[in-house]
Amino acid sequence: MNRTHELDISLEDHLLEVLNALPTILPDDLAVELSAFITPSSTVIPYYILLKISQWSRSPAGLKALQSSSLDPQSYSMVSLLAGTRTSPEKKFPAYVAKDPETERRQAANDKKAVSTVVNGVLSVAGTGFATWWASERMGLRLEWV
Repeated sequence: MNRTHELDISLEDHLLEVLNALPTILPDDLAVELSAFITPSSTVIPYYILLKISQWSRSPAGLKALQSSSLDPQSYSMVSLLAGTRTSPEKKFPAYVAKDPETERRQAANDKKAVSTVVNGVLSVAGTGFATWWASERMGLRLEWV
């Protein structure tokens, strides 16, 4: 079985609006499939139906039907159909559980030490530069130019 038959896409208002114009101009078999999912109570639509619609919209018959109905063929490309939707919105994924809490804790501590070391290095270089400049001013040293 093709994995695209397992995916559902959220049926957002803008997608429903675009799809509602199609049942009268689609081929009969595709119109029947689509009509089952564009009811007011539907919240998802299978990905494979959107794929079929997109493929149909690029066919010569689909382009002709869309243009004769004053519909924009670009509105039925996969990019346009999937814009603003979510894949498999009905699935609830489990919460993330760390593999080993001790390893995660050690990694966090090592990250803090690394950041502290970098900050310490930057402050040391800046402090040494400032101290050298301040001391040279107070001892009466002047800049020498070659």
